[in-house]
Amino acid sequence: MSLIKQLWIGIITMLLLVLGGNFAISTLTAKTYLEEQLRLKNIDNANSLALSISQLPEKDAVTLELLITAQFDSGHYEYIIFQDANKNPIVARNFENEKIDTVPEWFAKKVKLNAAPGIAQVQDGWQQAGTLILKSHSRFALEALWKNTRNLIDWFVFVTLISGVIGSLILKYISRPLDVVVDQAEAISERRFIVSQEPKTKEFQRLVRAMNTLSTSVKHMLEKEARQLELLRRDSQTDRLTGLTNRTHFLNLLEVQLTREDAEKRGILALARVMMLQELNQQLGHNQVDQLLRAIAGVFADLAQKFPGAHAGRLNGSDFCLLIPTDTPIDIVSADISQTLNFQLIAGGFDKIAIPLALCSFTSGEKSSQVMHKLDGALAQAELKGNRAVVAHDEQRDYTQHNLSEWRSGIETALAAEEIRLASFPVKNTEGKLLHQETAARLRLDNEYRPAGYFMPWAVRLGLMANIDLAVLKLALKQTKSIQQDLAVNISALSLCNAQFREQAISLLSENPLEAKKLWLEFPEICVLRHLEELRAFIVRLRALGCRVGLEHVGLEFTQFSKLQDMGLHYLKLDAAITRSIDSNTSSQSFVQSLCTLAHSLGIQIIAEGVSNDDEQVVLLKVGMDGLTGTHIS
Repeated sequence: MSLIKQLWIGIITMLLLVLGGNFAISTLTAKTYLEEQLRLKNIDNANSLALSISQLPEKDAVTLELLITAQFDSGHYEYIIFQDANKNPIVARNFENEKIDTVPEWFAKKVKLNAAPGIAQVQDGWQQAGTLILKSHSRFALEALWKNTRNLIDWFVFVTLISGVIGSLILKYISRPLDVVVDQAEAISERRFIVSQEPKTKEFQRLVRAMNTLSTSVKHMLEKEARQLELLRRDSQTDRLTGLTNRTHFLNLLEVQLTREDAEKRGILALARVMMLQELNQQLGHNQVDQLLRAIAGVFADLAQKFPGAHAGRLNGSDFCLLIPTDTPIDIVSADISQTLNFQLIAGGFDKIAIPLALCSFTSGEKSSQVMHKLDGALAQAELKGNRAVVAHDEQRDYTQHNLSEWRSGIETALAAEEIRLASFPVKNTEGKLLHQETAARLRLDNEYRPAGYFMPWAVRLGLMANIDLAVLKLALKQTKSIQQDLAVNISALSLCNAQFREQAISLLSENPLEAKKLWLEFPEICVLRHLEELRAFIVRLRALGCRVGLEHVGLEFTQFSKLQDMGLHYLKLDAAITRSIDSNTSSQSFVQSLCTLAHSLGIQIIAEGVSNDDEQVVLLKVGMDGLTGTHIS
């Protein structure tokens, strides 16, 4: 029971006790007073009538009856009885109608006036003629008591209502700091560590101060853990000298690019080699060579920022590699890389350094070993040609070429005809039970249902991602009506930034409240890095509808847990590039274990993507994963 309810119960109980006691005392006091007044009236009337009878010269029955009847009719009596000396009634008059219409029967029974009757002796000279017994009727006294009681009840009700209104205002004013404390406590329970302004009330001030101290200390602890996690990430995934992705993680990224369902289907791999690195160390010195390597790394890092989804890495001491998911012709990319690299080397005073460059194209589904073999062959040719030679290996691609207009027409036609399907992949918890089915869109293009990687780059360029995501959401809601499984739906960053899409999605989910609770909505991690406010506001609305919300493909850049404290995420899906071959990579195990610990402290589940064998599964469960998905999970 809430504190406000307890306060209300206390106030109502106090009012009932005070007003009820006052009511009872007032009623009993009035009753006692009226009974005493009736008793005195009975005595006075009996003595007065007895005196009148005593003065009669003749006290025959007829005269007595006329006198007593006249007295009975002129007053308000319950009865008048005249008895002789032997107590035999000579004259008796009684009030026959005992019911009082203006007084409720229950009140008349509960509050019955019992005034003692008046008794007086009637004298006949020196002898006693008889006894007169007289009792006034209590009807009017009871009516007066009922009226007084009713007025008191009305006053009590009025006072209670006024007290309730005033009490509500007072409680509302007093409970303002309490609401702040409650909100802060709820935020902490949701792993959101906010700091509230201290109220003026001393008791609440101490409480809020203690809550703020708790929230701040936990926040600092998480920040410390996040910094430690960042160090582990750098140690396991990056090259210490240049900050680029190391060989193991870069090859994992390449493997994921070639196998992931929603990855772009085509791309380019570039490799630059610093020739005669040992001789350069002897000639220029380690410091000068380190500056050279950092300069090359800077060029590759800048190029990775230029191409969406690109990754730069250092494969060994002299080899720098660039993974670019793109449909751009390889000759344009090679010219861009070569010109940028040469310009930076000349600007840094390294114009005489031999750095041949090789590029090769790849298509989704190829083996990473085959792609690297093609790239090594192209690099060997570049080394033979000269210091700054560029060799591009571009194979004939077996896909249909379309211009932008044809892509737009094909995608819009497929959406209009509802030629869209959802492929599903199981996601299971540590006990092997199904958490949800992860869905992937298929659009009918070029007479086949194509995976997302086939059409998504073009949909992004044409601004059609919001239309596709909305169609996928509608289809997922429709499927949840017929199946008893939860579904995970991917929502792109472009759709998140589209206000119209957000309103349409909320409207659609609101119309299907039961089905909405079966949806797990996933956003790419770039939404946290670049669209944090839009994501935070959208998550609040989605959680209110019962949806679970998470991030997918969480990878290299995700150690900024301070941004997650007040977002209310339910889960994170760790990118396959991190989990790939984790059984043989102890540094990755340490990083993932710390990531799981920190996420669990925020109440966030961690799910591993791309699990491909038993060894990976065993290690991932050991380091603290809450769920698994991939080709090995079925």
